[in-house]
Amino acid sequence: MKVMVFIKRVPDTAAIIKPSSDGKDINRENVPFIINPYDEFAVEEAVKLKESKGAETVVVSIGGDEVKEQLRRALAMGIDRAILVKHSEFWKLNPSQIGESIVEVAKRENPDMIILGKLTIDDYTYSLAPYVAYKLNYNLITYATKLEYLDGKVKAERETDLGNEVWEAEFPVVVSAERGLNEPRLPNMRGIMMAKRKTIEEIEINLPQYTYSIETFTPPPPRKGVKILENVDELIKALKEEVKVL
Repeated sequence: MKVMVFIKRVPDTAAIIKPSSDGKDINRENVPFIINPYDEFAVEEAVKLKESKGAETVVVSIGGDEVKEQLRRALAMGIDRAILVKHSEFWKLNPSQIGESIVEVAKRENPDMIILGKLTIDDYTYSLAPYVAYKLNYNLITYATKLEYLDGKVKAERETDLGNEVWEAEFPVVVSAERGLNEPRLPNMRGIMMAKRKTIEEIEINLPQYTYSIETFTPPPPRKGVKILENVDELIKALKEEVKVL
């Protein structure tokens, strides 16, 4: 079995994000970056498959040399190989272009399973897994919270607004990881040292040119102050007159 994982470099969830001076990007100076948290679930699941099933594992990302930091962390967690699709301004790519990068690498690697996070915390598009599955003609399971590997197929539990569902899909399959799928491990010192010695393969892909641009970034409005209510009557009055939900 061969498992391919896609990860994305995103700002740390605890970072303070501010728009750039021209308002068309974020100010990236002094902002710490991490593996997209949902993609970490995907990395952990691939490493578990390596340990339990002897799967070959490869991690893929897109960007410049700065993305090697996140790729090496995935290697330190236990992934076998890493591929960097070179692009100097990957944050300007739209989801279709990123999806095409994954598709092209998958055509070279021919994985039985592709795992990625259900979304990335910087753009919240939810679109990569369906796009990749459609383009490759792979089966698709989204929002997986539990995976069981059977003979030639995967059984998954997934969360929906109406409750949990159980699905089965034959390989090859694309799976998007939801919170709760596993608990991503922290790399140990041995893993970190081994990851430093591994070569990250670098490739270039001619991406399709889609008309897409970010017009402006604006910070969220400041939070309103807290109002302390003394009793239920004041609460009901506030809900009627101020919030206007009653």
